[in-house]
Amino acid sequence: MSNTHPITLQQVFFVRSVVVANTAHTPSETEVTLAPVNSLDVRKMPDQERIYQAHMRCTINAENEPSQPYVIDMECVGNFEVDGKLSPEEAERGVLITANSVLYGAIREAVSWLTGRQPFGALTLGLSVLATSSKLEIES
Repeated sequence: MSNTHPITLQQVFFVRSVVVANTAHTPSETEVTLAPVNSLDVRKMPDQERIYQAHMRCTINAENEPSQPYVIDMECVGNFEVDGKLSPEEAERGVLITANSVLYGAIREAVSWLTGRQPFGALTLGLSVLATSSKLEIES
């Protein structure tokens, strides 16, 4: 039995990194932060038999509610190579699961780092759990 994972990360990069401190925000002791709204899309790259690309977008407080300290809009992309032994269905499902962990992890780290240097302090995102829907969306 091989210990090699059938999906290999080739590259991760951000195409959108927006963290804006909400100047109308007044911190309170009962503050509740809005949950992230995440979407994840996985596609096989044309003319590249074993390469898939995943796009994850994460937004928080897109409506700029004053009760919230930040407006966040992050988009992260990952390229993954799959083992040729996987069926197309196994490859897409495997990349979806792997991309959820890898891309959301990168977004969590970036949000924590960027908000840690903002006036209301670091925002730590919780876990992202895959959920079934007509569009491949993520619930947090």
